[in-house]
Amino acid sequence: MGWDVWDNPKPAPGPLALVQDFVNTRNYFDGGDLLEDAQEATARLVELGLLGEGGQIGEPERRRLVAFREGLRGLLLAHNGLASAGPDAETLNGLIATSTLAVRFGLDGRPALEPAAQDGSAEGVMARLLAVAVRAEAESTWGRLKACRNEGCMWAFYDASKNRSGHWCNMDVCGARHKMRRYRDRKSGVR
Repeated sequence: MGWDVWDNPKPAPGPLALVQDFVNTRNYFDGGDLLEDAQEATARLVELGLLGEGGQIGEPERRRLVAFREGLRGLLLAHNGLASAGPDAETLNGLIATSTLAVRFGLDGRPALEPAAQDGSAEGVMARLLAVAVRAEAESTWGRLKACRNEGCMWAFYDASKNRSGHWCNMDVCGARHKMRRYRDRKSGVR
């Protein structure tokens, strides 16, 4: 399954889109995982720009990256009011313990967080995504990256609504299904 076949109706701005795209390598709604095996994961990470050409990850690194992805998804569910960030934050803290960031000055003189090592490892991939998350937090956009409330979807989307009240990756699909389910439950007397 190609990367471009999964639609992204609510893309995140700038570098935060990289975190969104990484989380969305798993499609719960239609099925499929672009990090399914080490070879596929390597291809997708290169495609995203998280690994350089010739970079390669093995099976243990792939499993760490999948755990990292799902921990990030848990935080995005917390951004949408569906979970507590605590357990996922603890899991992520364990996974990123060896991923180091460094402050570097750009040619414009502005400091930025970047991976300390520019290698093609799982730690480098995680560090790059962490640097984006820290920057997004500083710009007050991190909390707008959410996971869809539809438990059969959980697609990462960017909530651009003025009051940050978006719950669904796509109102016409996930939101409509939720409303229909609530309607049926009310009609049948289920609470």
